[in-house]
Amino acid sequence: MKFFIRSISYSLLVLCAFGFLSCKKYLEMPPQTSFNADSVFSRYQNAERLVFDLYQFQGRALATALNSKMGMSSVATITDEAVCFTAQNGYTSNNVYAGSVNSTWFTVNGANGEDVYDNHWRTIRKAFILKENIDKVPDAPENVKRRIKGECAAVIALEYFEMFKRYGGVPIVRKSLSEAEEFVIPRAPLDSVYNYILSLCDEAIANPDFPARVTDEKDFGRLTKAFAYGLKSRTMLYAASPLFNTDKPYQEFGKNNNLICFMRTDKNLWAQAAKAASDAINYCEQNGYGIVRSFGVARNYKVACEDLPKAGNTEVIYGTFQGINQSKLYWLGRGTNMGGFAATEPTQNHVEKYQNTDGSQVNWNTPITTPVNDPTAPYRRLDPRFHLSVAYNGCLWVTTNPTYNLEIYDGVDASVPNGRNGPISARTQFAYFTRKWLNGFESSGIWTPMSPYMRLAEMYLNLAEALNEANGPSTQVFDAIDVIRTRSGMPPVSRTLNQAALRDYIDRERSVELYLENHRYFDVKRTLQGELFKGPIHDVRVIRQRNGAYTYTKYKYHDRAWFTHWYLHPFPYNEVNKGYGLIQNPGW
Repeated sequence: MKFFIRSISYSLLVLCAFGFLSCKKYLEMPPQTSFNADSVFSRYQNAERLVFDLYQFQGRALATALNSKMGMSSVATITDEAVCFTAQNGYTSNNVYAGSVNSTWFTVNGANGEDVYDNHWRTIRKAFILKENIDKVPDAPENVKRRIKGECAAVIALEYFEMFKRYGGVPIVRKSLSEAEEFVIPRAPLDSVYNYILSLCDEAIANPDFPARVTDEKDFGRLTKAFAYGLKSRTMLYAASPLFNTDKPYQEFGKNNNLICFMRTDKNLWAQAAKAASDAINYCEQNGYGIVRSFGVARNYKVACEDLPKAGNTEVIYGTFQGINQSKLYWLGRGTNMGGFAATEPTQNHVEKYQNTDGSQVNWNTPITTPVNDPTAPYRRLDPRFHLSVAYNGCLWVTTNPTYNLEIYDGVDASVPNGRNGPISARTQFAYFTRKWLNGFESSGIWTPMSPYMRLAEMYLNLAEALNEANGPSTQVFDAIDVIRTRSGMPPVSRTLNQAALRDYIDRERSVELYLENHRYFDVKRTLQGELFKGPIHDVRVIRQRNGAYTYTKYKYHDRAWFTHWYLHPFPYNEVNKGYGLIQNPGW
């Protein structure tokens, strides 16, 4: 029995017990008649259900979220990674492209926006109630109680990190609040929230009964001590980044500047982030985690990103059973047994981040004409991670009998038939389809086994970035990057790169390795590269010539809106208007 199946099956009982969804304020106590602590904590079977319910919102809010955000497209489509079908008005990514973003949908409606602000508080409240009451359970072993306390600390830390990276300083709650207490809690300074997250991570790490990893398959999806180490690394990397690590915030906020930046520039934060990443790597590798290397360079990346631990994935630190609806990833049209809408399509911008396996780059700035009947020529030597992430003209899509190669092209004139999956025949809009999350499910399935929120590969990239920013290029920086590249058959990084060039290299490597794993949007913002969101976003036109050769021509698909105040999310207007001190972020 899988953990999240178990979790969902208990959701009605827990919601009835807690009444979270009916709260008018996110910190309000539910009506006394809706929750009987004596009953819930009278036996472990009831309390265990509350543990499962801590993860109620994780499946939608975390990991790839490919079909549960931005109007059922993906957060990736508001980065340079991907684009959604602009002719479909239901995709709210198009609102972002046009610049019409507001908190009414962006931070309230999870299906149409990027976040649901209230859900963080609902989860935090559940975790505190469980943490404060688990000792009352008479039939729970003491080590189980302590494990749950560590898990609750990690859950609270996770929710605070997710708010920290989106909103900056937020109210700090250190316990469940009773009706007799004051619910007016203003935003805390950014550094206070940062330190609170670290203290929660340290609490989870210090807990002797909080396990390094889950050993029971049904518990996959529960947080672990390895996750606490990883979250500490990620939090410290964000804190060291220029969005927060400055005395001059991205937008002047007057006396409230301390809500959105640290009010100082501290280079030592990078050194601290490097140590946290190193600690995470060491702890994980001492406790059974490891970079996936044993499946061959053509498959290692697929196992690391998509497979469950029982299938050999030693790399996933935290993941969910997150099913991905194929129809939201591509629109193949007639010619296969699949169809749908082009909601998350890779951009040419992203494709150009992949090197050839000898470290060289394909020059897309002039048209490329292939040899006769060789449509895959421009892509053939690209990084194996590309072939596991992006589907392209001529690639083998269905590997079983009968096999199926994609035909994403138009004929040069009426004498040349159009490709079955090209713009004219299939009404596709883009030259690429998403392959990541679909490897092995191309022909009939609709679910990917697992989607990761955190992998060990990220810790190596965190280490490389933090060390480079702290002290510049070093053997340790290059070696950390090479761990990720060589397992996919890519050559080592050139040791001649200076700090600025290596910074760009690491940025590109993060985008390639962590593609569609919900990092790119926040990586661009934390490094103050918001102009990248404007584009231009490129695609390629693929034309089959009369002699059977193919011509690939890069073209600008569109530009997008970007405003400085978008570096942090808006708080929901209805919360700000309650007047308890939730100061809206600047520009909103």
